Amino acid sequence: MGNKKDSNKRPNKVVALITYILALIALLLGLFLPYGTDPALNGTTGAIWAFQLPDALSRAVPVDALVNLIKPEGTLIEGAAPFAYPLLITLNGVIEGGYDLAALFTVLYALVVLAGLIALIPAIVSTFSKKSKKNTALSAASFIEVVAFLFVSFFVFVQLTNFTFLAALGLTGESTYQWSYPLLGAFGGTFLMLVIQSIFYKKGSGVFKFVLLLLSTLALMLAVYNVGAIIPPLDAPLSELIGKTEGLFDGKLYHSATLGSIIGIVPVYMLFCGGAEGSLLPTLSTAIEGMTVLQETLFLCALILALLVLINFLLDAMGLGKTTKRYMLVSNIIRYTLELVAAALVIALPFFIKNDAGEQIEVTGLMSLVIALLALIALILNIIRLVRFDKKRKKVQQAVAAEMNRATTGAVAANAQPAAQPATVEEEKPYVYTPPVYAKEEEVKEEQEPAEVYNPVIYNGPTDEFINTLSTDQKIEFSRVFLERQNGNIGYIPEYIVGGKNDRFFNNVFIYFARLRTIVSDGLFNKMYEYGNIM
Repeated sequence: MGNKKDSNKRPNKVVALITYILALIALLLGLFLPYGTDPALNGTTGAIWAFQLPDALSRAVPVDALVNLIKPEGTLIEGAAPFAYPLLITLNGVIEGGYDLAALFTVLYALVVLAGLIALIPAIVSTFSKKSKKNTALSAASFIEVVAFLFVSFFVFVQLTNFTFLAALGLTGESTYQWSYPLLGAFGGTFLMLVIQSIFYKKGSGVFKFVLLLLSTLALMLAVYNVGAIIPPLDAPLSELIGKTEGLFDGKLYHSATLGSIIGIVPVYMLFCGGAEGSLLPTLSTAIEGMTVLQETLFLCALILALLVLINFLLDAMGLGKTTKRYMLVSNIIRYTLELVAAALVIALPFFIKNDAGEQIEVTGLMSLVIALLALIALILNIIRLVRFDKKRKKVQQAVAAEMNRATTGAVAANAQPAAQPATVEEEKPYVYTPPVYAKEEEVKEEQEPAEVYNPVIYNGPTDEFINTLSTDQKIEFSRVFLERQNGNIGYIPEYIVGGKNDRFFNNVFIYFARLRTIVSDGLFNKMYEYGNIM
């Protein structure tokens, strides 16, 4: 039983599988292609991230007994290498000595890649199985790629942070710093697959989300990292845009590390890593000691702005594969409003700070204006999306109300009956008593019907994510009404595509539910309503 048409949407499933495989390849290359921050590691297994996992695990789980179990006599396997990207987190000095968060993320990254490889098997089977209606590849990709992207983004941030500090000291040559190109490739490959999936499956909404992600990416590079150091030809023009900020913090080291910009990774690094062993920067609380109230406020606003830009970038990237909900749009408006306010404060506060002689400090922060402009554009776009979303929902609600009113009015007219007339005397019949007849027990036993044999009803029609939420009886009812359309003409309802995108189907079911309620049970309507609300 079920729709006889080919509704598998196999090309869509194949696209999901291809992007999933490409993302896994990029993630695997990040683990197994040689790289290293130390040129001496070139050509050795120490330059391969996968060989650094034992040391990363011992750092991520700093329990002496476990470390001794994992690495007796200092080694686990032949060729084990020291972890290349440690990042000690102190949380403003609360964690004494610091905890290596990068080591933990390395272990989790490897586990996510392993889970992705295991999930690849059912994804392939589901894609090429004629019976399966689930897009397992897309489901696996949506989870594995987003989680892996978060981890690999963290390591890209670590590389950019290290490079920013070294650039401030003039130590960015090939002999002193090397980018981990496999990690950058894993980041780029996963990011590209997320974008392709978003645009392919979300169409216009996916393009909208991609534009927002581009804005947040540009803000990230302008607000947190020194693009001029990363791309030397841009150093001179960007320095002019950043402008003069000398004297804002009395020329302290953490100010010079931002190359003239008070907006950057420096306050974020102080908050999370300041005071750690080998760190060039103090904790945040130590850094703001001796500052005036305005200087402290400005520095903290720069910290908040950088954190908001980082968070917005990650949320926009994760949102590529998510179905848009109203609460998501409202949260987007809130977070970009906060970013705009923080940027405005960073722009305005320097004009109220004076030097020891009481003179106004010369400040030109055009880069801050650019960041504020990007936040404003993103805010306006999200407001437009929310207005369109509410307008569409209101239109559906109005259509539902109109259809309910029309159907109710029609039902009342159809069910109207003339008043019953009282019976005449001639029509009345005298009451005749009929005595009951009692059968003997033996006769009753003989007349009893034989016991019924229970035959369970089995549904063997097409299934997908929604149909699997129905009971067996509801599956049969749904197939008969909407797939095979045996219960009458319902041409006003779009065809339901098993395993496909059915937003229009559910919207029209709710609009015309008054017409359908005579042929669809309440239980099935409730299931369709619940599922339609989470799409």
